[in-house]
Amino acid sequence: MNRFFLTILTFVSIILSGCDNDKNAINVASFNIWCASNPNANNWQGRKDEVVDLIKDENFEIFGTQEGLLHQLNYIAEKTGFKYIGSGRENGKNSGEFAAIFYNPERFKLLKNGDFWFAETPEKPVMGWDAACKRICSWGEFLDKKSGKKFYFFSLHFDHRGKIARVESAKLICKKVAEIAKNSPFFCVGDFNAQVDSEPMKIIFGNPLFQDSKNASITQPQGPSCTWHGNNGTSKYDRIDYIFSSKGTKVLSHKVCDNKSKNQSKSKYPSDHFPVFARILLK
Repeated sequence: MNRFFLTILTFVSIILSGCDNDKNAINVASFNIWCASNPNANNWQGRKDEVVDLIKDENFEIFGTQEGLLHQLNYIAEKTGFKYIGSGRENGKNSGEFAAIFYNPERFKLLKNGDFWFAETPEKPVMGWDAACKRICSWGEFLDKKSGKKFYFFSLHFDHRGKIARVESAKLICKKVAEIAKNSPFFCVGDFNAQVDSEPMKIIFGNPLFQDSKNASITQPQGPSCTWHGNNGTSKYDRIDYIFSSKGTKVLSHKVCDNKSKNQSKSKYPSDHFPVFARILLK
């Protein structure tokens, strides 16, 4: 009888231990917030508060953005209390779109950061291969104050037109993550402008360092299959926005957040992309 109860207590202890560990999971997201230069009825002024509400409602803790201009990033930082890192893709300073990383400073401490471009010369702000635009990746090393663990975070935006550029960018991100993160855990998020069965994504899916959070989720992924919807809520395309994590991380959940405006008088979405969210436990 004593052995039976000892077995039960051991089993309960393991379960409770797992629950405690799961409390250290990190709420990771990728959010293409849509460039503010859009002149139509869905311009930034009309949806900026919906963007902030979504971030708060879904409890993002660290997330990558795409298409954000400096004033958009500053607005999000002001309203959320988050800090951000990144550089404008045009000159490596404040000009042009960012692939910024926002983080909750109460939980995370920034240790170091940098940027590189998707081009033959990654250290320079130039267009690469057949790309239509300059494309940048921003990264940071962080300390999770809650668990005491360190990790790297990469936020990127692949080109929307250049087929060669996307393939070469996929090769470059695999190389850079290996060089920068080395053996440390990492998250790599962004708008890859490529569907699951495309050549660029096959390169990344086939890399032994990268784990797709949707496929790795231990619970059923939630939300629509598409991530870009053109502000219509639906799309014939599969996802083009992804969250990858290093092998060995435990993905507790994955969600495509198809939130619409809370304001009943506004029949619109915060962005033309649905953000992607995952709750992930570092190894």
